[in-house]
Amino acid sequence: MLYALDLILGRGLINSDIEENHTYSNNKASFVINYDDTSAQSICEYARQFVGKNLSEIITETTMTEVREEAAVYGTRRKGHFGDLVEKHLFGIKNNSDAAADFPKAGLELKTTPLKFHAKNRYAAKERLVFSMINYENIIFEEWETSSFLKKNNLLLLMFYLYQKELDITEYKFKFVHLLNLLSDISLADIAQIKKDWQTIVDKIKAGEAHLLSEGDTSYLGAATKASKATDRRPQPNSDEQAKPRAFSLKPTYLNFIIQGYLGKKGKTLFSLTGDTSLPLTIEENVQSRLSQFFGKTNVEIEQGLGISYDKRPKNHRRLLLNRLFGGDANKIEELEKANITMRTIKLECTGKLVESISFPTFKYCEIVLEGWDQSAFYEQLTTKRFLFVVFQENKDGTCTLQKIKFWNFPMKDLSEAQWVWEETVKRIKGGDAINLPKIKDNPVSHVRPHARNAKDTFPTPYGEHVVKKCFWLNAKYIEQQLSG
Repeated sequence: MLYALDLILGRGLINSDIEENHTYSNNKASFVINYDDTSAQSICEYARQFVGKNLSEIITETTMTEVREEAAVYGTRRKGHFGDLVEKHLFGIKNNSDAAADFPKAGLELKTTPLKFHAKNRYAAKERLVFSMINYENIIFEEWETSSFLKKNNLLLLMFYLYQKELDITEYKFKFVHLLNLLSDISLADIAQIKKDWQTIVDKIKAGEAHLLSEGDTSYLGAATKASKATDRRPQPNSDEQAKPRAFSLKPTYLNFIIQGYLGKKGKTLFSLTGDTSLPLTIEENVQSRLSQFFGKTNVEIEQGLGISYDKRPKNHRRLLLNRLFGGDANKIEELEKANITMRTIKLECTGKLVESISFPTFKYCEIVLEGWDQSAFYEQLTTKRFLFVVFQENKDGTCTLQKIKFWNFPMKDLSEAQWVWEETVKRIKGGDAINLPKIKDNPVSHVRPHARNAKDTFPTPYGEHVVKKCFWLNAKYIEQQLSG
């Protein structure tokens, strides 16, 4: 195998997808595309020689001229451009859309994926890891164990590189290489969840609801939109309505755990639902099994059973109680973090009415006016976020009863209502009014109101004034309706 760029092995190529036996030589590097295409380990070791280097340090100056010309044309518009360059120039693989893996004899799929540098000397996934396109017409006849997704993506060669906005793509440095088997290198519980996610997506397509797919439908494996234009649509089975093109993907939050696990920097403060047993339960099954035994009990009854007593009950006592019910004292639960699931305690009044709306992060007035709806932070939050609602109902004696749980994500059928609120917000800010934004009475789904520490907690506006920070909210009545559904 090649462990250094100046080491040239004499073994001939045997990969049928390789265009020719290339030898690249310049004043910086010299290597041959050479590996055993029947061995995933051989291909992985070959890839590791590029760690710490970028394309401009590897391939010839003549080829670099061609690459830079292509990069100048595409810019950042073509997301798969970097991956295509790696496949062609480092592995000799022709650009294709084959259903088979990139290295069919080894059953190995090559994926290049960007990192961003975070505080505390940590790397994090810049974006989701996108796999093959979902064929709506064919997938409804597949089973998980023999699915086209597993055939192509069961064994992955992940080449992580550091994305830096100010650099040309030829300057992105490879940081590490990881060989990942989706059916053996992760926990049984994670495998069970990915299988459940795949089935959830397939069931929705079978029901003629591919146009209602959302990344919030699932936990680890998502159905990400993948199209050259926002208006692109394709036919789906069992429905006359066309759907956005989508591809399977691992969510960034899940990919982060793979990255941190590889780097040995997994957060120690996280509590795991499965602990060390790695029980093959999905997140929904695990949460249900832990909490359902307490349904119908008051917070006082549960506290007494756990040996908890308060001189003065804190405001967040329901959340603290949940931490204990899950078996730990940590505020963050690993499986929920990996799935980008936010746990919210919901308190209903004695009448069953919900008073509190649900807030999203604050937006900046000068930034939101530059966004488009499909690229906006609010759109991203609505279409990718999942919630775990833990519902308590207040009693007349001041206690509250744990009623139920509900995993929920924003329904795509209601997206047009949220879009109206967002567009009206942008229009008013552009018109010079960042104060009178859509109110709760203006829309059945969402509204805008302040979300700040005090009146002095402000953001600048495009017209020069500073206005108190605001955010989008989901209306309390709307959430109440969703809970009863």
